[in-house]
Amino acid sequence: MLENHDPDWAVRARAFSAVERLALSCEGRIPWTEIARGFSWQGEQFQFASRPVGIFKPRQMSAALSIKTVTPRVGRPIWYRDQREFIDAATGLFPYDLVSDPSHSTNESLRLAFERRAPLIYFRGIASAVYEAIWPIWVEDFRADEGRVLLAASDSAHTEVSSAQAARHPAGTNDIHERSYSLRMTKHRNHQAWFSSQVRSVYGYRCAFSNLPLGRLLVGAHIKSDEAGGPASVSNGICMSALHHAAYDSDLIGVDPDLKVHVSRNVVEADDGPLLASLQGLDGKSIRVPVERRAQPDAAFLAWRFERFRAAQI
Repeated sequence: MLENHDPDWAVRARAFSAVERLALSCEGRIPWTEIARGFSWQGEQFQFASRPVGIFKPRQMSAALSIKTVTPRVGRPIWYRDQREFIDAATGLFPYDLVSDPSHSTNESLRLAFERRAPLIYFRGIASAVYEAIWPIWVEDFRADEGRVLLAASDSAHTEVSSAQAARHPAGTNDIHERSYSLRMTKHRNHQAWFSSQVRSVYGYRCAFSNLPLGRLLVGAHIKSDEAGGPASVSNGICMSALHHAAYDSDLIGVDPDLKVHVSRNVVEADDGPLLASLQGLDGKSIRVPVERRAQPDAAFLAWRFERFRAAQI
């Protein structure tokens, strides 16, 4: 994060710390009443977001702090494209609509955040007056002519050339193949970053195996892999620590369709200190999953992955 180029950095850091506490205490489902309380810094009260507007800049800051998407009420029309769940096909980034008036002050506050590479909070509506929080995110490309911006999640924030930027600078004849490969890989990373961020959010930033709030050590892991045709949807993901992710990917632990954890015999029979003991202790327990049904692991994906785990034990 380029805090030296952002005069609002200290406030942002405080906001991220405060929203993390909110997400943990609310298990990922944050009521608007809690968001509306805001947070304090240096004896002053700040707002996280505003109910009437999607792009929000607190009066004490010079650039936007957050963006918000609401869930449309049943029977009501969808006013903004970002009220649908989709990823930009060309870049793997998340599109977010600007206010229709190009010169509107909220658009300008978001443009300033883009120019500073300043991180933001995304409050995503999941029910009436209930939100998930995803942070940090960045404005990766500001497309005023299209009335939208493209947002990058944290895993894709440090790429040297984003897919959005590279797409606007066509490669020459000598490096077209290299650039094409780079764009495909960057698109993949961007897409995976959004997938991982959303999975962490719906799990309330806690590990499904240990329930610990491990913050930056958490991963939104696929159940059915990309290579096997698994979608980048939260029902194909589980939030876990880096340790559990490594064990899951190595088929040292598995999860059956009933959410029960199985530990490989190689791990169960090993005697090599507390780290292995923490994995051994998972055998027969159930993982913690989100309350919201659409975010819970899909049984078909779990069954597919569990068969792979069982085959690896032979």
